[in-house]
Amino acid sequence: MFDIDADDLRSDVDEPDFRATVQRSGAVRLVYWGPWLQSTGPAYTLLASRDRAGVAVADLRVVRDDEGMATDVIVAFHSGGTDAHRAALVGWARDAGYGRVWFEREVADLEPTEHGLVGTRCTGCGERFVDGRSSHFWKHVRAAGVFPVACSLCGSDLPQWTPVQRKQAPGRTQAGQRKALADREHARRR
Repeated sequence: MFDIDADDLRSDVDEPDFRATVQRSGAVRLVYWGPWLQSTGPAYTLLASRDRAGVAVADLRVVRDDEGMATDVIVAFHSGGTDAHRAALVGWARDAGYGRVWFEREVADLEPTEHGLVGTRCTGCGERFVDGRSSHFWKHVRAAGVFPVACSLCGSDLPQWTPVQRKQAPGRTQAGQRKALADREHARRR
C-alpha cells in the first residue's frame, strides 16, 4: 500500500497567486487566485469575449526572496496581452516594488522607485484610500505582493493603488512646493 499524504500532492501543484484583470482604461484589479476561477473548458468562450472587449485576464505567480518578499511576478494571459495590457501590469508591478515582470516572450526589468503616497477608490462605497507614509505599509505590500485588495469599510474590491500626484500650485516650482510641504510637516510635528 502506498502512503501518500494529500498535502504532499498539493505542494506539487503550481497554482497562481492572483488573477489580474486589466481594463481598457489601464486600471488593474487583482483577486487572490482560487481554483474556482475559470481558464479552460467552457470558459474559453467567456475569455474570448473579454479579449474582444479589450479586457485582459491573466494569472500571476509571485517569486519571493529568502525573506518572503515579492521580487518577480510571472504573468500568464488568458485573454488580452496587448502592449497596453503589459504596460499597465509593468506600471502596477513597479509601483508595488517588484524587480521584474516575466511575460511569455519578454522580461521587463524594473528600476526601483521611491515609495510615496499611493491611493485608490472603493468600487462599493466610494471611499478614497491614500497611504504609503510609513515603511510598515510598504513592507506589507512587498510581503503580500499586492496592494490591499478589499475595502476595510464595506468589503468591496479595490482597484490596485496608483501613485498620488500632488497638484502643483500655479507659479510654484517643484522645489518650492517641496519646501512648503516640508515647512507644513515641520509645523505639524511641533
